[in-house]
Order: sequence, then C-alpha cells, then structure tokens
Amino acid sequence: MKNHSVGRTPQGMFLLMRRHPYLLTILLCALLLPFGFADRAKLTTASYIYLGITLSVLFAAAVFFFRLGLNLKENLLLCGIFTAGVTAAMLTVGCVADRTTAIAVIALIAAVGAAVFIRRFSTLDFRKIITLMLLLGIAIRFVYVLYTGSGDRQHDVGFFNHTWGHANYIEYWYSNGLKLPDFDVRSIWQYYHPPFHHLLMALLLRALTTLGVEYLTACEALQILPMLYSSLAMIVCYRIFRMIGLRDNPLIAATAIVCFHPTFILFGGAFNNDMLLMLMVMSAVMWGLRWYREPTMKHIIPLSLCIGLGMMTKLSGWMVAPSVALLFLVVLIRNIKKPLRYIGQYVVFGVICVPLGIWWQVRNLIKFNVPLTFVPILSTNDPIYSGNLSLSERLLNFGGQQFSYVYDAYTAYGAPYNEFNPTYGLFKTAIFDEGTNSITAEHFPQITVTAPILYWISVVLFLTCFICFIRMMIKKSRYLDGMERVYFAGIMAVHLISYYLFCFAYPFTCTMNIRYCMPVIPLCAMGLALALQSAGNSKKVVWFKRSMYILSGVFCAMSYLVYTQIGMTVA
Repeated sequence: MKNHSVGRTPQGMFLLMRRHPYLLTILLCALLLPFGFADRAKLTTASYIYLGITLSVLFAAAVFFFRLGLNLKENLLLCGIFTAGVTAAMLTVGCVADRTTAIAVIALIAAVGAAVFIRRFSTLDFRKIITLMLLLGIAIRFVYVLYTGSGDRQHDVGFFNHTWGHANYIEYWYSNGLKLPDFDVRSIWQYYHPPFHHLLMALLLRALTTLGVEYLTACEALQILPMLYSSLAMIVCYRIFRMIGLRDNPLIAATAIVCFHPTFILFGGAFNNDMLLMLMVMSAVMWGLRWYREPTMKHIIPLSLCIGLGMMTKLSGWMVAPSVALLFLVVLIRNIKKPLRYIGQYVVFGVICVPLGIWWQVRNLIKFNVPLTFVPILSTNDPIYSGNLSLSERLLNFGGQQFSYVYDAYTAYGAPYNEFNPTYGLFKTAIFDEGTNSITAEHFPQITVTAPILYWISVVLFLTCFICFIRMMIKKSRYLDGMERVYFAGIMAVHLISYYLFCFAYPFTCTMNIRYCMPVIPLCAMGLALALQSAGNSKKVVWFKRSMYILSGVFCAMSYLVYTQIGMTVA
C-alpha cells in the first residue's frame, strides 16, 4: 500500500517550484555563493562541509514542511538517511582528485534517484521531469563555474587589478560608485559598453568585500551572477514554451536542449555581459507574447523594462524591438476605434524603455562625440582578418580543413587555419567557444573522442531544428496565430541577419561567435518541439519523432559529459 503522505510531498515541492521558480533559483544560487569562495583549482574541505550542511538543512526543512513522513520518528529517520547520503557524497568528493567531476556525477545520480523515488511514490509527469532537468542544468553550470577561473575562457575580460577589459570596467564601478566616467570611454578597452551588467557585478563585489571577503576571492565569486542569469534564462525559455502550448515529450525535448546547451554553460561562467543580455532578450520575448495575448499595462511595463535594461546591458538588446513594434501596430489597428488605451500604454513603454536603452550612448555622443553604434575595430593586418576573401568564399566554402576541424579555428592557438565562414563559426562557437577561449582536444585531450561526437550531433540537430522552425512559422498552427508566427520569425530573422551583417562589416574570426545571436538556440528548440507536437502518427512521422527524441537526448547527455570531462585533471 502506497504512503499517501509521501505522495503528497513531491507534488507539494514541485508545486512550490512551479509557482516561484525565479525566487527559488535566486535562493539556490545565493546558497551556493559561499561554496564559490574557494579557489577553483583547490576546493577546500570547508567548502564541502558547507555544501553538505546546506543540503541537509534544506532537505530537513522540506521534510517537516511537506510532512514527508507519517510522524516525527519517520521525519527524523528520513533526515538521518539523507544526511548520511550527503555525508558520503561529500566525503567522496573530498577524497578524489577530480572534485568538480565528482560533483557532476553525484548531481546526475541524485537526479536519477529523485526520478526513481517520485515514480515509486507519485506520478513522474513532464513537469517533474523538467524540474529535475532544470536542477541538473544548474548543477552542470555550477560545476563549470567551479573549474573555470576569472581568467579562463573569457571574452575581453582581462584580469582584476589590471588596466583594461570587463574586469577593469567592473572595478571602475566598484571604486567609483555611480560616478560616470569623465573621460572618453573609447580610451579604455570595453568601457564603451552600457554599464548595467558591470554595475550589478560591482554591487555584489562591494557587498562581499564589505562582509570581509578578501578582494580577489570576492572577484572570483562574481561568477555566481552569470550562472544565475543562465539558470533564470532556462526558466524563461520554459515559460515561453508553455505559453505556446508545448507539453509532454516535445516540451521536455525543447527544455532539455536549453538546459544542457554548451553555449549557456559557457556563458554561465563568463564575466562579460552576454548572458545577462540573453536573459533580458528572452524575458522581453516572453513579456511581448503575454502583452499581445492580454494587452494591459501590467504586461507592457515589464516588457519595457526588459528591452530597456537589455539595451543598458548591451546595445544589441534592441534586436527584439522590431518584432515588438509590429505587435504594437497590429493591436492598435485591431482596436483603432478605441485607440487611447493602447496609445497610453505605448507612451508609458517609451517613457520607460527609451531612456533606459539609450542614455549611455547619448551621453557619450554629447560629451565625447562617441558614435551611437561605436564598435572597436581591429587592424586589417591581423592574421584573423578575412575581409580579403570574396563574399562567396566566406559564405559558401564548406569543405576541406573546415570540415575536418570541429573547433573554432585560430592558427595562433594550434588550428590549421583561421576561421572565415560565419556559418561554421556559428556552429563551432556554440559548442566550444572561440579563440583563446576555445575548448579543443589540444587543450583538453580527455575530450578527443567525445567532442567531435557532440559537435556533429549538434550540427544535425540544429539544422533539423532550424528547418522545423521555418516550417512551423510558415504553416498554420493551432498553437500560434499568424501574428505570433511573424513575431517569432521576426526575432529569429533580425538576430541572424544582424549576425551575418556584423561578420561582413567586421570580417574577423573573433566576430563569428554564437554570443551575438544566442536567442536563435531556444527559438530553434521551440521550432523542433512545435513540429514534433503537430506531427501526425504515420509510420515515417513516428520514426522521425523517435529519432529526434533520441538525438536530443544524446546531445544533452554528450554535452553534460564533455563539460564534466573538461574539469578533469589529466596527468
């Protein structure tokens, strides 16, 4: 006979997570923050004691709050069993050389164990599976952050206590508070960026040092913020998928791709502003869809904040705006006989969004004559310059060395050539990043076998996803009306067109990076899920569905494996 009290508990826990996922994610990352004070190369015993105590206390609170046992004795017994398990896990981690690898393995075992437990005492529906995937997604991001220091695989970050880069830009706001730079921001590398992300990082740095944390230790711990952005982005994407009517296996597949995609693991440990931009853009996509379906002031205000703060993070946050503007126009036309309500909302939107989005650029234009769309330009004598190649060669050359070398190619870092094809750059950097940041078999021999498998699976999967996205945006659907399809298609088109134009305007290997169009990843995953959910049940279609579920699952498993292997110590 099943214990109905036990059956209620998973349901209650998952209901809590479903209602307050953002707050719970923030709480979880805050609890992991002290664990991050340890040096990434030498994780201390105190860190594991802290993590073990934290997990045990959280579980004990859940046991008593949700009445997991039938009585006090059972509750205490369950707490004892769990604490013993946590102690064994932490002792295992503390005794092995590859501690981050051990954490990844234990997290995976815990997720599988939780799934078995839930299936035994409750119903393992898609919501619970996705919750476990989200937690496992946070775990692999945490593992990546642990073995990635502030100088590892970063983009234009430089070093703390240095004179340029994102790290120095964070230090400027840390040292000067809200005092705006009184010099031309072009004079120091990366200071031209809008400051929202750097202000948040500086605020956390100030809080940590005020609490007595040693300065460089606090700098290292700042990675918890990008990890939080990446974790929250998973939830935002899931919410979008649910809003358009995805459910069951298609929803699981789309969410899994976002949870375990290498891009979001990589940028979950990056000190620059790309991950916060991704969170702001996808949040704007979500609120734009909500506003279209229910055009009220309570929806347009968050939308304006997301776009404004996105542009205050990085100017390319504007790229969601054209599709949102089209929604505004359509809704106004539909209600042309009673326009004042909507015009008033648009005024509020503009009053919030425009100042937030462009104040930094306007200020620098007025004071220092900095162009509104200023981007630093590298020398055409740089070996990574590809502007001397014809447009057709850059776009259409897919053979030879490019095909055989799966990592982003820089001759300066061991590659046989410098990457020049933007499409290859997109696929390669999505999995392994680029340049000094690139994850390659030369740098990490432990991934010699697994990395190419992950890469080619990703190529097949995302080409299929992209085709599915196009097809689902063209054909009528019971999940999206015509305007909603135009909305999502417009967001995809603007990001991809902007990416290619950027690569042609600044023809350098370093510009060919997925970080300039990260929203295409969840949009492609959405396209695949819509196709799977809309497909019929003919023999060919069933085989297609099974193949794509298997391919998505293998992609996620290989991503988890590769990004666990990277943290391993190789003799």
